[in-house]
Amino acid sequence: MKKRREAQSSALSFMDCICCGFGAVLLLFILTAKKQITESETEASQSSEAVETMQAAIEEAEAKQKALDKDISALDPQPDTNATSIAQLAAEQERLAKAIEDQAEALKALETEAKIPKKAAALDRPSADQSYLSGLRLQGPRTVILLESSGSMLADTANEAIQIIQSGTGASSEKWLRAKAATRAVLAAIPKGTLVAIYQMNEAATPLSGTQSNPYIDPYNNASLLSFLDRLDNLEATGGADLANAIQEIKRLNERASSLLLIGDGLPTAPAPSGRLLSESDRVRLFNSAMATRPNFPFNAILFPFEGDPAAAGLFWQLSGQTNGITLIPDNDWPAL
Repeated sequence: MKKRREAQSSALSFMDCICCGFGAVLLLFILTAKKQITESETEASQSSEAVETMQAAIEEAEAKQKALDKDISALDPQPDTNATSIAQLAAEQERLAKAIEDQAEALKALETEAKIPKKAAALDRPSADQSYLSGLRLQGPRTVILLESSGSMLADTANEAIQIIQSGTGASSEKWLRAKAATRAVLAAIPKGTLVAIYQMNEAATPLSGTQSNPYIDPYNNASLLSFLDRLDNLEATGGADLANAIQEIKRLNERASSLLLIGDGLPTAPAPSGRLLSESDRVRLFNSAMATRPNFPFNAILFPFEGDPAAAGLFWQLSGQTNGITLIPDNDWPAL
């Protein structure tokens, strides 16, 4: 009896085919992905080179136009002037102006198409010193910073302040620079979501931030912050300090302040009686007159030293305690300049 022929298994060869096919597909995918990455990098490089070329062309055209403007200005329009030369220069100037306009539009379109990111303007934001400012009770949603800008803010004594004013060197006064630096440090410590109005106070109280009708700003808005810092840098210290008028001005705000911080050096000095110098008792009377308005918000104070006001620290400390605020007297090295 013949033996039955055994059937040969084809399972192994089938698996080999499957594996080979899968490997081929995987290799094709890897090669295709690599090609796409290479093409993307090439396109990005070409776009960047095109932008640089376009910018160079614009700069060259602008330089040519400036040269033409100079040539036209140099021509003396006398009767013997060559009118043809002037007309040619004017025509060339018009052509270059049109070329600059066209190239600028092309550059803008190229940037949009290539989606080239533009660098945001850098801002050197003030920094907060929490070791001094953590105790301030600047409650939101709206707080007011009142920076005294009287002449006494230029020095620790009245005689020194007068000498600085007469010499015209107030802008470089160390005490005044420290007061400005303290204002910037406090502003940096304001929590997000709190609006701030910054006023300068001498005989009058005027806003350094925002507008007269709406002095509140968001200190984390770069445009508003830069505008305020520019006004602060240009602010000069002069005259007396009318605290009563400043508090009345703040109480007239359409949106009520939630807290207030005074950055100053002592008791008010305005309005001054005519014909004589202010005594300490006069300054205490002016302080009591200002407090008669009864501030209905936490009153905080940062006091820099000034000789001749021994009662100032105690009076401001008492006021802060009555209104749930705090008074700070910083060391001579704070804030650092």
